[in-house]
Amino acid sequence: MPLTFVVGAASDVFTGDLAAAVDAELRKQFPSVEHDADGPYESEPVEAMGWRQLQQRVMRTLDLAPQLTTVDAYQAVYVPVAHEHVEHVPIGSLADPLQIGSLPALIDELRRFAAGAALPTDDVELMQLAAHYLEADEQDADLDVQTYVQLFLSAKQAAARNQALWVVV
Repeated sequence: MPLTFVVGAASDVFTGDLAAAVDAELRKQFPSVEHDADGPYESEPVEAMGWRQLQQRVMRTLDLAPQLTTVDAYQAVYVPVAHEHVEHVPIGSLADPLQIGSLPALIDELRRFAAGAALPTDDVELMQLAAHYLEADEQDADLDVQTYVQLFLSAKQAAARNQALWVVV
């Protein structure tokens, strides 16, 4: 099952009334976030089990990383606002609460993880690593690293645009 990271508005991830309900909740809680954009940014798809593999590797590398290790790759968003914990917010017809993490805290955790795991954080090096995996014969190799690369590139894009970063299965 593919997983992508989308930078943009709730309407780039959800449809109809659900998109409106999610957007209204985010506007209420985080009014400084840019909710209207020219168009979404979408990462290259990665295998969904790469998220779990990345979480496991992060737990082995860092003592504490709640933005990475406590979020399921399901109904999750990181907003460009600093807050300490991942919030679980019930929204309308969603069966489970929306998980709302902090984009600045996520980026910090990704940088700390990269330092401990000897992974790049530079945009050019991340793009080169992404290209390596896109061209590789084994698409299922190093799913944790592939997920890390796409997540970090997307997180940087979200921060630059002051927009939400959605984890989409």
